[in-house]
Amino acid sequence: MLTLSGFRTAKGFKLSQENLLKEIVDFILENKNYKYKILVGTDSENQRDKIEFISVIVVHRVGYGARYFWKKQYLPYLDFHSRLWQEAIFSLEISKELLKKLLDKTVDFYFEVHLDIGDNGKSKSVISELINLIRGHGFQVKVKPESYAASKIADHLL
Repeated sequence: MLTLSGFRTAKGFKLSQENLLKEIVDFILENKNYKYKILVGTDSENQRDKIEFISVIVVHRVGYGARYFWKKQYLPYLDFHSRLWQEAIFSLEISKELLKKLLDKTVDFYFEVHLDIGDNGKSKSVISELINLIRGHGFQVKVKPESYAASKIADHLL
């Protein structure tokens, strides 16, 4: 599966799937005294006749910084609600593949999917469906204002 291919470091260096996983695991093993959260989120933006999607994987060393990896994808124009669904689907696909690959590693972490939706604004009309989509696959889900992987980090990269 190519879901984890095409990710880059914060500085923009492209990583193979194997190197992405190595970077994540090495960061966690570097200091086992901390708790870790792995967060996945996606945000999008209109770009004339197409939509730019940025997905991020954040490895948060709770209380002591984080590392993030990002991936850019484009799709033809989508209406607003379809865009929100696609953001959730990209995050879900990445999460499923990432968790599958990390479960055989000797690292301890908490995993969340962050959606760039909230109770305020236009996204509230799809909030319950998207939360149920993610929870239905067994993942913890956060929405605004707690979904900083999607609403802050991915948004900043657009």
